[in-house]
Amino acid sequence: MPLLRPDLADLPAYQRPPEALAGLRLHMNEAAADWPAAPRDALLARLRDLPFHLYPERQAELTERLRRHLGAPEGGLALGPSSGALLDLVALAGLSPGDTVAMPEPAFSLYPLLVRRHGGQVRSVPQGTGFPLAPWFEALDCRQLWLTLPNNPTGAWLSPEALEPLLEAAAARPEPPLVVLDEAYAEFAPATHRLAVDRYPNVVLLRTFSKALASAGWRLGYLLGDPALIAKLTALQLPYSLPSASLEALDVALDFAAEFEPALRTLPERRDRLAAALSAYSVAPSAGNFLHLSPDPAPLLEPAGVKVRRLPGADAARLSVGSEADMARVAGLLGATLPAPAPRPRRRLLALDVDGVLIDADRSFLEAVARALAELRPALPWTDGCFRAFKRLGGFNNDFRLTAGALALAEAFGDVDLQPIVEGAAAGFPELEARIAALEPCAQAVVQKHYADTVLLEQPLATLAELQATGWELAVLTGRPPEEVLLAWKVLQFSLPAIGDAAPHLRKPEPAGLLQLADAFRAEEIVFAGDTVDDARCLRTAAALRPDLTWRFAAIGPDRARFAAPNDLQAPALRDLLPTLTQELP
Repeated sequence: MPLLRPDLADLPAYQRPPEALAGLRLHMNEAAADWPAAPRDALLARLRDLPFHLYPERQAELTERLRRHLGAPEGGLALGPSSGALLDLVALAGLSPGDTVAMPEPAFSLYPLLVRRHGGQVRSVPQGTGFPLAPWFEALDCRQLWLTLPNNPTGAWLSPEALEPLLEAAAARPEPPLVVLDEAYAEFAPATHRLAVDRYPNVVLLRTFSKALASAGWRLGYLLGDPALIAKLTALQLPYSLPSASLEALDVALDFAAEFEPALRTLPERRDRLAAALSAYSVAPSAGNFLHLSPDPAPLLEPAGVKVRRLPGADAARLSVGSEADMARVAGLLGATLPAPAPRPRRRLLALDVDGVLIDADRSFLEAVARALAELRPALPWTDGCFRAFKRLGGFNNDFRLTAGALALAEAFGDVDLQPIVEGAAAGFPELEARIAALEPCAQAVVQKHYADTVLLEQPLATLAELQATGWELAVLTGRPPEEVLLAWKVLQFSLPAIGDAAPHLRKPEPAGLLQLADAFRAEEIVFAGDTVDDARCLRTAAALRPDLTWRFAAIGPDRARFAAPNDLQAPALRDLLPTLTQELP
C-alpha cells in the first residue's frame, strides 16, 4: 500500500526557484510601491514591543474590525493567511473525490493544484484574453465555479450587470454550485461584485491585501459569504494560523487606509496610458494591475533587468504596472513613449433612499400601515400623527417593524393614543425589542397585503435623465424589502443597483448597506440622500467606520430640520438637490 495518495504522485509542486531581488520586478503582480512612511513607522513601533514568545490572540478582534469596515453580517467574514490559503479551505470543505471545479482557461496557475490536492477534477472554461460568459452556463453542473474577475493573467473583467444572469442561473439550480468570485485585483477594476454576496447564499467573495494594502509580505486575505457557510469554513482553520506580526500589520494598515489609496487610484489610469502607447503589441483590455502583451516582450526587457511573467505555450507575457518612472522606462524599451498623466476624476456616488426621496410614498405607506393595524388591532386608535412620531423617533424606518412596534405598545399600554408615548420615548423601547421581533413577521404579511393596493398612490419624484445629468454614479439604499424594491422600479420606470432590507445588518440605521455600496462602486465621495433620522444615523456611522472616504448626508423633505446636522446638504425635495451635485462639493 502506498504511503501517500496515488492521485498526487504526479502533482507538480507550486514553487518558484529562489531569485535575487535585483532588477525591476514586473512579473509578480506586486504593489508598485512599498508602504507609505507613516503606517510603516507606526507598524515598526508596534513590532518593537510585540511579545514574540506568545501565541497570536488578535485574529477574532481583527476579523470583527474588518467585518464592520466592509459592512458584512456577523459571522460573514473569514480572515486567513492569504487568499490562496482561504481558497484551499473552500476546496477542502466543498470537494469530495471526483467533484469538478470549473475555472477559466487561462487562469491563476495555483488553481489546478488546489483542486487536485483535495481529490477534485478541473474543468477548464476557455476564455482567451476576454471573459465570455456563455461557456460558463455549460459548467453549472460542476460542484464549484471559480471566477477570477479581473482574470489573471489577462486582466479580463465583467461588470456586475453582465455577470448577473450567470449568478441567477446558478442559484436557480436544484443543487446550486458554490460560486467563488476571486477578486484579488478588484481595487483596480471599474466596480466590484460586493453586492452579490448578500443576494446569493451560494456566492463567496475572495480578496487579498497583497495589492490593496501593499502587503504581499504579510500574507493576508479574507473571504466574504453567508454566515452559515463561513462558520463551516472557519471551523476547519488551524488555530493561530495568522502570525502576530501579520495581524498587527492589518490593524495598522486599516488605521492608515487613506495613505494607501492614492497609489491604488492612480494605477488604472497609468495602466491604460501604457496600454495605449504600446501600439506595436496586442494588449488585452485589463482591469487588473497588469497587462497581457503579445508578442512576448521579454527578449527586449529582460536584458535591461526588467522581469515579466512569460506565459507557457503562448507568445505572450504578463507585465505588472509599476511606478510612473518604471512604466516610462518600459515604454522606452519597447519603442514607445508613455503619455503624460491626465487629470483623474474622483469616483462619486449618489446613494438614494426610495420613499420620500425618489418616490412620494407617504400616503401609500400611511394607508398600508393604518389598514394593517385596523385588521390586527381594531380597537387601537391610530392616526397619521402616530405614524410620523415613530418615524421621527428613529429605529422604525421599516414599516413592518413600525407596525410591530405599534402592536407591542398596544399590548403594553392598551388601546390608547400612542403618539404621546412614542414622542416621549427618546431612547426607543428596548424593553419591547423581543416582542417587536416576534410580531414583525405577521405585521409584514398584513402590511404587504394592503400595500399591494396602496402602492397605486405612489408618484415618482425624479427621472433617470435628471439623476444622470449630475454626472454621479447612482445607487439605492432603502428600507424596502427586495420584493418591494421591484415595485419601486415599476413606479419609477427605471432601476438602479440597490440594497434593500433583506437582513438585519442591512436595516438602517445600520451602516452596512452604505459601506457595501462604497465598496461596489470604488467610491471616494459618497452623498446619501434620505428623509429620516435613521438615514442620517446610517450615514454618520458609515463615515465613522470609513474615515478614509468623503461622506455627506443630504437631508430631504419637510422634516429635514429635525435630523440635519450643520454640515449636511438640505433640500425640500430631491429635484432641488440635484443642481448642487453638478458642482464639486467642498
